[in-house]
Amino acid sequence: MNFNSLITKIVFVFIISILLFIMVFIGNYYFEENQLNKRLNNNYTKITKHTHQNRLTPREIIDYIEKVNFEFIENEEEILRKTKTIGSGPGFEILKYQDNFYLLIHGPGFRVLAKDLDKYSLNYYGFIVLGIIFIIFILSFLWIIKALKPLRLLKEEIQDFSNGKLDINCKSDKKDEIAEVANEFDNAVKKISLLLNSRQLFLRTVMHELKTPIAKGRIVSELIDNDKQKDRMISIFDKLNLLINDFSKIEEIVSKNYNINKYKTNLNLTIEKAIDMMMLDNPKNKIEYENISKKALKVDLELFALAIKNLLDNGVKYSDDKKVKIEEKENKLYISSKGKKLEKPLEDYFQAYHNETQDKNHGMGLGLYIVHEILKIHNMTLTYEYQEDNNIFKIEF
Repeated sequence: MNFNSLITKIVFVFIISILLFIMVFIGNYYFEENQLNKRLNNNYTKITKHTHQNRLTPREIIDYIEKVNFEFIENEEEILRKTKTIGSGPGFEILKYQDNFYLLIHGPGFRVLAKDLDKYSLNYYGFIVLGIIFIIFILSFLWIIKALKPLRLLKEEIQDFSNGKLDINCKSDKKDEIAEVANEFDNAVKKISLLLNSRQLFLRTVMHELKTPIAKGRIVSELIDNDKQKDRMISIFDKLNLLINDFSKIEEIVSKNYNINKYKTNLNLTIEKAIDMMMLDNPKNKIEYENISKKALKVDLELFALAIKNLLDNGVKYSDDKKVKIEEKENKLYISSKGKKLEKPLEDYFQAYHNETQDKNHGMGLGLYIVHEILKIHNMTLTYEYQEDNNIFKIEF
């Protein structure tokens, strides 16, 4: 149970209120019962006082009590076994059996038991008022819970939206504050969806249009007579095509539209693929291997290799000697390079477009953001430390 939930708090207050109401109800019952006992005690005290002051004989007592609407009980032993004492006074006891009250007058050598023929009952007006208040309270509680139901539906719609579902509809025709929030959120979702669709259409159109000249350039390259130049041109266009595919993956990751495809592969093959994606002429001059095993991983190869490739790119691009080192140890992959320590905490670089774009030496700030998003999809973490003039990024499998 979520104790921070608004509905939970309302239910808790309702339960406390019900308990307090029950206590008031029980207290009112005992109060009314006490008032009834007082009335009986006062009435029976007057009767008993009259019999004692006038020194009435048992026969005279019977005649007197019959005149004040009592019925004399001859077989008193049988009744006395069934009744219970609810009060007493000088020379008398008040007894009760079922819904009837009995007066037991006793004196020196005698006792008289009489049934009170008058009907006594509790004052039910207080109970009726409490009952009406209770019904109103229950109806108010149900009304509030019903009014809050759209809030739960709105929460579910927001969760769907955060998971990438853009075609949600949370518009409401009600007039309360929740409906106003839902309608504003619905308007915001539609605007965001329109912007995202426009951006995706623009990016995909640009990438599609770029593929056409790249494909034509690749075909034309085949016509070059010089084999060395032909291979170089073909390599360039192949690398451009790979870049376009990478851009497509990045666009899908950023827009949360990527469908991950995990399968078993080896760590060394993944790193080799990441290095190939860097399109370096002489990768051995810039990337150093150490202790890379054939450790089995269940990952999306294309995506995971892209994450490693971005870390390697950063290492080569920003290091002092334009070199980067990859090492596997303690179930972690270490990627280190010489250079200045990061100016901000690592978490700040997980934000998209964190770089100052006016700095020509920086990109758009998507590198570590993409790495973080890819590792998050794979339930892996990226950590950072700075040791002996080395920036060290660690991927924990």
